[in-house]
Amino acid sequence: MRYFLLYLLLSLASALPAQAKSLDPAEKPPAPGFRLKNLQGEHVSLSDYHGKVVLLNFWATWCAPCRKEMPSMEKLWQTYRKQGLVILAVSTDNGGESRIRNFVGRLNLTFPILLDAASLASDRYQVSGIPVSFLIDRQGRIVDRVLGSKEWASESVFQQMEGLLRQ
Repeated sequence: MRYFLLYLLLSLASALPAQAKSLDPAEKPPAPGFRLKNLQGEHVSLSDYHGKVVLLNFWATWCAPCRKEMPSMEKLWQTYRKQGLVILAVSTDNGGESRIRNFVGRLNLTFPILLDAASLASDRYQVSGIPVSFLIDRQGRIVDRVLGSKEWASESVFQQMEGLLRQ
């Protein structure tokens, strides 16, 4: 019963519209490092992408708002990956890799998927609900946090991304 209530609360919280939490330019905290496995079984560290703009997204296969935003993340990835954008989608699922692989295959996602069943990265980023995303600049600083799902293939996001990629 306790897990059902937690699931219900997280589902309700994640269904809320996205809320950007822009940070004061003087308060760009460094993004906490982590090391996780990807779906290919390789270890990946955030530091592997220093000098790139990183969209770090925490999600799960059971999360409806996560499913909703993933196709627009794929469009963002396809549009800007050659200019230096990296999307790291961190799965918080603990139901096994096959479920995650099926999800990724159904949505034709090509950006890196990382596995965080033990909440190693989620804890470092104080993730309490999903989806939640962090935008990290080329210097490794968090410049934006988005709570809830977002339309990532929008003109405003493209403008923000182009600005970060020019820096």
